[in-house]
Amino acid sequence: MPLRKKLFRTIMEKKAQFFSAWFLIVISTIVFYSFTAAGANLIENLHIFFKENKVEDAYFITQKPLNDIEEIEKQSGVKVEKRLAADISYSKDSILRVLDETDDINLATIVEGDKLSSYHDILVDKGFAKAHDMEIGNEVELGGETFRVSGYMAIPDYIYPLKEESGFLKNPDAFGVAVVKESVLSKWEDNQSYYSIRLSDTSPEELKKQINQTNSIIQWTDKKDNNRISFIKGDIAGVKKMGQFLPIGILFISMVIILILLWRLMKKEYVQIGTLYALGYRKNEIIRHYLSYAGILAITGSVVGTILGWGFLHPLLSAFAAYYNLPVLEVRPHVIYLLTSLLLPLVLFIPLTYFLVYRVLKIPPVSLIKGGEQKVKVSRLERLLKLRKLPFRRKFVMREIMRNLPRALFLIIGVMFATLLLLFGFVTKNSMEYLVTDNFQQVYDYEYSYLFKAPQTEEPESGQIGAVAPFTIDRESVTITGLKPDNTAIRLVDSRGEKLRFNSVIMNKSLADKLGVQKGDSIHVSNELTGKSFTLTIDHIAESYLGNMIYMPLAKFNQLNDYPSGSYTEVYSKKELMLPQEKLVSTTKSSDTIDGFKEMIKPLNYGVAGIAFVAAIIAVIIIYILISLLIEENSFKISLMKVIGYREKTIMNMMIGYNIWFIILGYVAGIPVTLLSISAFMNSITAEMNVTIPVKLDWISVLISFIIIIISYYVSLWLNHRKLKGISMKEAINRSTE
Repeated sequence: MPLRKKLFRTIMEKKAQFFSAWFLIVISTIVFYSFTAAGANLIENLHIFFKENKVEDAYFITQKPLNDIEEIEKQSGVKVEKRLAADISYSKDSILRVLDETDDINLATIVEGDKLSSYHDILVDKGFAKAHDMEIGNEVELGGETFRVSGYMAIPDYIYPLKEESGFLKNPDAFGVAVVKESVLSKWEDNQSYYSIRLSDTSPEELKKQINQTNSIIQWTDKKDNNRISFIKGDIAGVKKMGQFLPIGILFISMVIILILLWRLMKKEYVQIGTLYALGYRKNEIIRHYLSYAGILAITGSVVGTILGWGFLHPLLSAFAAYYNLPVLEVRPHVIYLLTSLLLPLVLFIPLTYFLVYRVLKIPPVSLIKGGEQKVKVSRLERLLKLRKLPFRRKFVMREIMRNLPRALFLIIGVMFATLLLLFGFVTKNSMEYLVTDNFQQVYDYEYSYLFKAPQTEEPESGQIGAVAPFTIDRESVTITGLKPDNTAIRLVDSRGEKLRFNSVIMNKSLADKLGVQKGDSIHVSNELTGKSFTLTIDHIAESYLGNMIYMPLAKFNQLNDYPSGSYTEVYSKKELMLPQEKLVSTTKSSDTIDGFKEMIKPLNYGVAGIAFVAAIIAVIIIYILISLLIEENSFKISLMKVIGYREKTIMNMMIGYNIWFIILGYVAGIPVTLLSISAFMNSITAEMNVTIPVKLDWISVLISFIIIIISYYVSLWLNHRKLKGISMKEAINRSTE
C-alpha cells in the first residue's frame, strides 16, 4: 500500500512529463489501429465488391462488332459481355459517361437510393452527383431526354472514375459515370461498344488469337493496367504501411522518454530504494513498483488510443470510400490489430524497463543509502578537448554537452523523427505538384489527343501524328509510341536536361527504374494486340514519370509491327479537331488532368496542415520533456548560479540555449532521412501501378517546416521557463549545509 501511494503521488508530482509521454502513446496507438484496421477493412470490402459484382479481367475494342459472342464463349470458356457507352456533355466543362446496365460483368451496387426500374431512371456515381448537386429524385437532361436520378451507384470497373484508363487524377467536376437501361443507349447514335471479359482457365493470348482470326482487336486493357481498377490497391497499401511504420517510430520515442524519466526518478530515489531494502522490502516488490510506472502509461495509453482509433476508423473509411466510389459493405474490428494495438506498448516497454530497474538494483543497498556514491565521469573526448583557455561560459557549455551526449543524441533523433513526420505532407504535395505542373505540362505540349480505331494514312487537317500500341515486357505492360523525328507535341529531355529527338528509342524513367534498364540495354517486347515480338535497344532514358512508356521513330514502329507504311493511329493537337466519331476510340484533353490535380490539391493542403500540426505537437513534447529533465538534473547548479548573481536569461542560455544547435542538426539530418524513407514508401505503393511518383521537396517547404520546428523549440522553452524560475536559491544553501 505505501508503495502504491508513492506511485500515484510521484505521477501527480511530475504530471506534465508523464502526461506528455502518455499522450505520445495515445497518438501512436490511434494511428496504428485506425490506419491498419482501415486498410484491412478496405481490402476486405474491395475483395467482396470485386467478387460479388464480378469485376472484369480485361476489356477490349474490336474493329468490327462481334456477332458470335456465344460461340467465342463456348470455344474459349470465357465470359464475354458487350458494353455500350456514350460521353454526354452535362455542362460546359463536364462530361458524364453513360453506361448500360450489365447482367454478368461489372455489376452496379446501389450506394444510396433505388435501382433502375424504368426507361427514364438513371444511377450516378456519388462523386459526380455531389460535385454537381444532383440529389436523388432530381431530373436531368441528357442526350435530349429527361431522366430521374433514382440513386447513387458504384461499379467495379470505375471504382476510381477516370475518363481514360491510363489517367491518374480524377476530377468529379469534369467527369463522372452513370448507368441506364440498355434500351436507352441502343437508341443513341453516338454510342461506342466494347467488350468486358472474365477469364477462367483460358489465357488472354488464346482469346486474342481466336478473335483476330475473323476480326481485329484495336485496344486491349488488362485489369492490372486499368487505373480505374488498380489505383485503389496502391493507396490501400499506403494506408496500411503508414499505419504500421509511423506508430512504431512514435512508440520508440515514447519508450525512450519513459526510460529517461524512470532513470532520472530512480537516480533521485537511490536513498529511498536503499531505505526500502533496509525496511525489509524484497527486490521483486521494488521492481514491480517501478515497472508499474511504465505499465500504467502503456496500458492506459493503449486502451484510450485504441478506443479513439476505433472512433477515427469510421470517418477514415468513409473518406476513402467516398474518394474511390467504393461502397463500405462491412466494418470489422480485426482482432489481430486490436490486440496488437492494446499490447504493443506494454510488450515494448516492460522488458526494457525491467532491464533498467534490475540494473539499478544491482547496486549494493549500502551504496544506495549513501546516494549511489556516483562520481562525475570525464569522458575521453572531454579530456582530448583543451577547454582551459576558453572563457568560463563557453567552457561550461562544452562540458555540459560532453557529459550529456546520450541526451543530445536522443534530442537529435527526436527532432529527426518530428522532421520526417512534418516533411511527409510537404514532400507529398511537392511531388504531386512536380509530377503534374512540371513534368506533365513540360512533356505533353498539346491539348487534344485522338485515338483511331484503325491505322490512318491520310494526313489530318491539323496537329501531329503518331502510332501507339500496348506491349508486354517480362509481364510488365508497356505502351510504345511511334513518332516522327521532328515531333514537338511530346517533349522529352534526359537527366542532363538535353532535348531528345524521336529518331532513336527512348524509355521513360519510371519504366526504366521499374525494370532496372540502363541506356544501351536491349529488351524483348510483344505486341498485346497482334502477338508480334521484336527486340529494341534503349538509346536514351527520358526524365518522364507518367506511365510505362517507350518512344521510337514512327517509320520503324510501323515496319516492326507490319503496319502500313506512313500510317498513324493517334493525332495530337492544340485545338479541337472535327473528326468522325465513328472512327475514334477515344478523345482526351490534357487540361482535364490539370483540373483534376487542382481539385485533388485542395484537400491535400488541409492534410499537410494537419500533419504539420501533429508533428509540431510531437516536437514540442519531445523537446519539453528533455529540457524539463535537464532543468531538474541541474537544479543545484541553477540555484548556485542564482546565488552567485547570474540572471535567469544568462542561466537559460548557459544551461539550455546550446540545445538549439542540436535542434538544427536534427532537422538538417532529418531532410535526407525523410527523402530516402518517402522514396522507399512511394516505390512500394506504386510497384503495381503504371506511374512513378518522383520525390521532390522545394525550398519553401524546407523553410516553412524549419520555422515550425524552431517555433516548437521556443514554445518548449516558454513552457519550461516557469520550472527554471521556480528553482530557489535556498536549494544550494540548504544542500551546502547538509
